[in-house]
Amino acid sequence: MISEKVLSDARFYDKLIGIFFTSDNCSICDELFEKVRKLPISQKYFLFKVNADEYLQYTVRLSRGIIPTLSIVNTEGKLISVIESIDIDYIQEKLREIYEKRKEFQGLAFPKPQQVEDINIADFLDIINFVMDGNPIDFRTAEFFIFYSKIHKEYQKVLSTLVPGDPISNFLLKGKIEDKIDESYTNILALETIYGIADVKDKLLDRITEDGIVYRSKRKEVKGLLIDEAVTGTALLTLYQRTFDERFLTLALKIYDWIVKNLESDIGFRDYPQEDPITRQEYLEPLANAETSIFLAKLWAITGDNKIKEKAEKAMKIAYTLGKDIRVLSRVAIAYVKLNELIKSKKEIKDDIRVEVVKDNGCQKEDFRYKDQCYQSLDQIEFNLF
Repeated sequence: MISEKVLSDARFYDKLIGIFFTSDNCSICDELFEKVRKLPISQKYFLFKVNADEYLQYTVRLSRGIIPTLSIVNTEGKLISVIESIDIDYIQEKLREIYEKRKEFQGLAFPKPQQVEDINIADFLDIINFVMDGNPIDFRTAEFFIFYSKIHKEYQKVLSTLVPGDPISNFLLKGKIEDKIDESYTNILALETIYGIADVKDKLLDRITEDGIVYRSKRKEVKGLLIDEAVTGTALLTLYQRTFDERFLTLALKIYDWIVKNLESDIGFRDYPQEDPITRQEYLEPLANAETSIFLAKLWAITGDNKIKEKAEKAMKIAYTLGKDIRVLSRVAIAYVKLNELIKSKKEIKDDIRVEVVKDNGCQKEDFRYKDQCYQSLDQIEFNLF
């Protein structure tokens, strides 16, 4: 969208780039954008209207996620200012000010950590404290807490009091979907598949190319976002575990190969391919890397390929290093448990993040394999991580 030609034209005409972020549910955005576009000062800008939900590669680089937002980019493709307002007079004033001072702005550069932190599992208790404080929780936080309550049974009594923060966590905590889920975005189809909410595999498969590239939504405008690749890969592995249909595993491996070829960096995974001057700026998005660590941990459990395990650990550690919110930490915790306490099972076990169903776990009669030993019951396997 923001191509090299756009930036070249901006340099030639001495203009700046204005990216106006809207969303599917913003009722005032179209009207506000038209007002901005008609401002006299807007002649000094190339203006683009961008759906923040669809074009996530721009949203994470150029905004704080607030809708509407008008982000200003210089002719090098770097962010120099953000206007978060619906007051047209204020917007006009800021656009004038930014243009007049355009040569003073250096542009935002994304910091890269000097080193990756080792995971301190004591931090996982922050998840439990966050939940117990009554905060709304997303589906991965709910998934982790439900597992934790299986280990520490005294926490089961509070499950009914937890506050879901999205429809998927509501399903995990209450066993039902209260409102119809919007399946426009591919990650929703993937989550419905992972948690057994609905049979949407045909819709999901329609959003994946034969090379393993995942479309962001039914619009099929954006494809290749790490977050979509990861959660869709996990959904395909879930389908494989339920059916042992090799086509699902084959497609999941294609997603893995595509991620490694197009998104891997020295210390983690980029959020999106290097398609234009803005996305060439490396951004290691914590939540996407954390979700990737779950996908790769699951893929390692099924294939036994230790190269995949190494890449799962890479994604997990960069997510832990960069991500400070509970959603990221919850995903890191799930991946950590899978990578360090994996139980290979002949059958599906509900609410136990250690357990992965495999075609052959190497046990003759017993259902479970843990650290090269076979067990008939999960109760025989001691859990001492936390």
